[in-house]
Amino acid sequence: FPPPVPLCYLCLPKHLFLSTMKLALLSVLASTAAAFAPSQNGRAPTDLSATRAVKKEAAPKKAPKAKAVAPDGLVGALPPVGFFDPAGFAAKASDAELARYREVEIMHGRFAQMAFLGFVIPEKCAYDGAFGDDFLAPTGRALEAFNTDPIWLALTLGVLSCLETVRLIETEPGSRTDAKIESIGWRPKSEAEFVNYQVRELQNGRLAMLAVAGEIVQELVNEKPLLVNLQDSGFVSF
Repeated sequence: FPPPVPLCYLCLPKHLFLSTMKLALLSVLASTAAAFAPSQNGRAPTDLSATRAVKKEAAPKKAPKAKAVAPDGLVGALPPVGFFDPAGFAAKASDAELARYREVEIMHGRFAQMAFLGFVIPEKCAYDGAFGDDFLAPTGRALEAFNTDPIWLALTLGVLSCLETVRLIETEPGSRTDAKIESIGWRPKSEAEFVNYQVRELQNGRLAMLAVAGEIVQELVNEKPLLVNLQDSGFVSF
């Protein structure tokens, strides 16, 4: 409640008396509002607390993960990827296991390169009608050989299996990729050039594995031969 009005105020003129009362009421309302105003929750930061905050913000960052390094004597680490081993197989494998992984990769790459030619050449022959209209009929895809020529396909796979068996019998781990063709004179005399040959074969094999997988998937999806797909895309023309 506002304080009682002093008697001296009653002797003032009417307009001065009203002004004085308004000022008194405004002061009382202001003090009441200040009593209900929210107070500050935290204290002013001291030097010690400020130092702690700076230390928390300046926490050291984690060091970046070191890139995988190719083992000695293992070719194939090329920029910009470098030694590509995202799954960490090389880090977990022993020297013997790593050598076997590389042999398997090279042999898969060689088979993939032959498989790519096994797609393109028969489909080109079927497109030109070199072996009759029923060759790879009706779609002209290389995969039609499973339906049109199952006997020849089985003989081809049988011969490849026999050759692979002979290779495994005559070779030892670490020399599985030796194709016995160095006596022909294909091996370069320079060791650096021979390393380049190895890198080229490895890269061509990797590309061929991706290409064969793409061929199979694409022909299963749209049921068109590879050359027809390339012609429709504008890459080749006949």
